[in-house]
Amino acid sequence: MSSPKNSTIKLIDYTKSDFEIESLELEFELDAKKTYVTSKAVYTKFSHQKKLVLNGEQQDLVSVEINGNKLDKSSFKLTSTTLEIFEVPECFTLTIKTIIYPSKNTSLLGLYMSSDILCTQCEAEGFRRITYFLDRPDVMTKYRTKLIAHKNKFPVLLSNGNKVDSGELGDGRHWTIWEDPFKKPSYLFALVAGDLSVVRDVYVTSINKKKIDIEIYCDKGNEGKCDHAMRSLKNSMKWDEEKFGLEYDLDMYMIVAVNSFNMGAMENKGLNIFNSAYVLARKDTATDDDFLGIESVIGHEYFHNWTGNRITCRDWFQLTLKEGLTVYRDQEFSSDMNSRSVQRIKDVLKLRSTQFVEDSGPTAHPIKPKSYIQIDNFYTTTIYEKGAEIIRMIEKIVGKEGFRKGMDKYFELYDGQAVTTDDFVHAMEIANGTDLTHFKRWYDQAGTPIVKINELYDETSKKYTLELEQTCEMKTYGESWRPCHLPVLFCLFDSQGNEIFPETLESLPNLDKTKKIWHLKENKEKATFLNLEHRPILSFNRQFSCPIIVKHDRPVSDHIFLMKNDTDEFNRFESSQILATDAIMQNVDLLKEQKELSLDPFYIESFGSILYDDSLGHSIKASCLDLPSMALLKQEMSNRSLPIDIHKLLMAREGSIKTLGQSHQEFLFKLYNEFKTDTFDLSSKSMGKRELKNICLSFLTSTENPEYIDLAYQQFINSNNMTDELASLSCLAKIKCDKTELALDSFYKKWKDEPLVIQKWFALKATQTHDPSLKFLIDLANNPAFDKKVPNFLRSLYTTFANQNDKLFHQENGHGYKIMIDRILEIDKYNPDVSARMFNAFRIFKKLEINLQNEMKIELERLKNEQNLSKNLFEIVSQITS
Repeated sequence: MSSPKNSTIKLIDYTKSDFEIESLELEFELDAKKTYVTSKAVYTKFSHQKKLVLNGEQQDLVSVEINGNKLDKSSFKLTSTTLEIFEVPECFTLTIKTIIYPSKNTSLLGLYMSSDILCTQCEAEGFRRITYFLDRPDVMTKYRTKLIAHKNKFPVLLSNGNKVDSGELGDGRHWTIWEDPFKKPSYLFALVAGDLSVVRDVYVTSINKKKIDIEIYCDKGNEGKCDHAMRSLKNSMKWDEEKFGLEYDLDMYMIVAVNSFNMGAMENKGLNIFNSAYVLARKDTATDDDFLGIESVIGHEYFHNWTGNRITCRDWFQLTLKEGLTVYRDQEFSSDMNSRSVQRIKDVLKLRSTQFVEDSGPTAHPIKPKSYIQIDNFYTTTIYEKGAEIIRMIEKIVGKEGFRKGMDKYFELYDGQAVTTDDFVHAMEIANGTDLTHFKRWYDQAGTPIVKINELYDETSKKYTLELEQTCEMKTYGESWRPCHLPVLFCLFDSQGNEIFPETLESLPNLDKTKKIWHLKENKEKATFLNLEHRPILSFNRQFSCPIIVKHDRPVSDHIFLMKNDTDEFNRFESSQILATDAIMQNVDLLKEQKELSLDPFYIESFGSILYDDSLGHSIKASCLDLPSMALLKQEMSNRSLPIDIHKLLMAREGSIKTLGQSHQEFLFKLYNEFKTDTFDLSSKSMGKRELKNICLSFLTSTENPEYIDLAYQQFINSNNMTDELASLSCLAKIKCDKTELALDSFYKKWKDEPLVIQKWFALKATQTHDPSLKFLIDLANNPAFDKKVPNFLRSLYTTFANQNDKLFHQENGHGYKIMIDRILEIDKYNPDVSARMFNAFRIFKKLEINLQNEMKIELERLKNEQNLSKNLFEIVSQITS
């Protein structure tokens, strides 16, 4: 494996730029094959540095001028990644002319083609593919952009800020000029040119009654799929005003939906470019989860206007400054728009199934890493989701009012600047008169803390002692892990289900009785509670207040009690999942002993108690009934220091689902029929009913009873919304029968011309397990509806196969590993960002049972021997195989 060029970049080496850019004028003569770019930047030098080194790649340099004087080739040096001008004056205007080739740009970074649309993606380092520039987030300037293009090909010309002028050139071309009044770094630059439709609306701010023009651009024919995105945007604007007093600062806000996009969306100032999957939705083309995802991502990118754009990050090591904070904000927005408890459950499930895995393996890193080879690899669930949890803990420490005060201080101190995570924490400290020095360890350490709980109750003295021990198995950069500040929400219940907080033996400064928070800061702490007639029941880490793993050896009866009585809905869900996990793990043990599967009758009864509980909301009940995913179960085996036996785990889970379906089929059928004819709307209540109905259907069809298979098929052909249509198709896809093939064929014929819908079909086909030769993957990739240059298609087929088809990806002959490495190598040649993300499926390598581990090792060794891997893929391969 040859090492890519460029050495590791380290946080410790950061130095401020020697130059400031007062203003930048850009002119684009746009064309799909060849685009001419002229940049005119006004520079000021802050040091005695003679030379100026600019970032730039994958473009042809035409000319360089300083103050109108053209430089000859002896005055500068051009490499594949830089333009070095040997000597520059104190203040000067630098004009650079280049040529770029959008249609050849398959990496989807810089200026590229998405279908017939010209668009950009500049985060993190895409602007250097447009022109030679100081492409770093701490160099901020004001942009004026002129776009010129043939009007018949590109009638719509968009860029950042406000449109200030436009006109015709008389040769079939037209032009527009855009000015952004706010300084921004180069990664926030954007342009779009194409033949697009637009949906328009107006939002009037509640603070200054300012009229904002809102425009959503999409392919023609998709205008009717923008309503939900428009509502979500207006709700986001209103929420940010009410929650944080933040008003939008430009005259217009634009969203453009494109099909080819490496990420979900991008917060370019005033011109957000979106993966179309997070804009376009109609009830017949999008599921409830799609609608919720759109609302969340629309909110996320809008909230970046202040937490990311107005205040940006000084360097890429500070990425969580904008992303962790903005994920926290979009989670809070979604919680207020829908069910707070359900949102919390979904956020934690995502954290545990992805970030906990990342945090316990070879790609683990702190939310503020100290080094990287390729920054694109650090757009991770650690930076985003764990980063959000760390913001949430700060909110727990200072309180909701204190957090708002801290946010106000943050904007007061740093608006218009590029800053660090330390600056954010500092604002929280001075606004609340608190010291967060200990808490800041969260920013510098990898790994998920483990809290071990020991309970002691003395019937004679009526004392209850709670001992907590905080540990972590990770080291960060070779350093020993140090205990973090954990603001753990907890309470005690008496036998009647009443919350109690008895007196303690001694005054404990880390125990906040009013807020019921234990501020665990040391390796070991304990508290003794007095005058308790009976052993209390502990509800720990309520609302999942800290991103930790809890190890607590306690009676099953405690979980049953909490499942029925806990006043925290998240912990009711948590108890149901612990019971389900233990039941599945018991079945794994039976399989290891070569015994038949046998689900504990006690758990079957416990499952029924959830099913029959009318006090639970529909969504919460559905969440409690849904057994832990394979991703969560794999992580649980890892937490228990067991080698992951994929096939026994899969058999145990599937067998448990089938047993539960058989044991409770009458009531599952009754519950299903209660919601069978409900009308469709997007309220939380309606979504909850559909979710519960479809969970019931999945348990029923797991029995493979022909009556229930027909029930699923009837739902499929009679559905009036994608949620029910896809849920029933998913149930059928797990069964090999005539109705399965009829339904899958029917779905394909109906939706093959709708890219976002047919991607769901590819994902379902990728999970089918009847063809161990994996020929079906090759056939699907050759399907005329499949476009290998569009990341959404690659994710729907290959990422789904590797992450959700455990039976065939983890074949004992290693064939699943081989075909994935083949595809990763192929994709790496044209889109390194996607290939590197696909390779994350292999980070489980050293946790697998030995036979699978040996098969995976063969393919990893093959990959290591490949020459000319991209920097993206090289970095992750190095981490996983080291």
